[in-house]
Amino acid sequence: MSEATLFLFKALMDIFTIGVVFNFLFRLLKVDYYNPLVQGIIRAVDVPSQALRSFIKPIRNIDLSSFLVAIFIQAGAFYVAAMTGSIDYVPSKILLWSSYSVMLLTLKMIWWILLGGIIISFVAGSNYHPAISLIRQMSDQMFKPFRVLLPPMGGLDFSPIFAFIALNFLQVLFVQFAIESGLPVWLSVGF
Repeated sequence: MSEATLFLFKALMDIFTIGVVFNFLFRLLKVDYYNPLVQGIIRAVDVPSQALRSFIKPIRNIDLSSFLVAIFIQAGAFYVAAMTGSIDYVPSKILLWSSYSVMLLTLKMIWWILLGGIIISFVAGSNYHPAISLIRQMSDQMFKPFRVLLPPMGGLDFSPIFAFIALNFLQVLFVQFAIESGLPVWLSVGF
């Protein structure tokens, strides 16, 4: 398999992984399932998660089956890279690397959702486009724990600052773990 074919295969697997992680975040954050964008993403990527969900039931809002499907997809992409000789084939390392890759991807997606929510609150606060509503709803759910902890500050909302501090801490932590495990940075979707 040529390097270009490996890149194309890995890119398609990464796009599917992003959809599955969105599915995980939709369930975690309890978004509006009547949003057409949410329905489209769930219809496109939820089939493998549904099969696994019959064995692994969600715990409250945490849908472990979607997260495991994302890990398996990344493990499949790493396996193909190992079969082409790009990396060594060690099943335990591939599973660990795919777990770190999915965690880093999830944290990166959360970062962009939070940033999008902040920008939308300034630019398009009264727009009800499905994508804008979804980003606003997801970011508000992520800011909510910090808003509960912070006292009222006269109309100023400092929850995004603390959300980004916590998110950056987690990103640095998982990047350090991933690099120490030997994860090839060029092959991970999360970097």
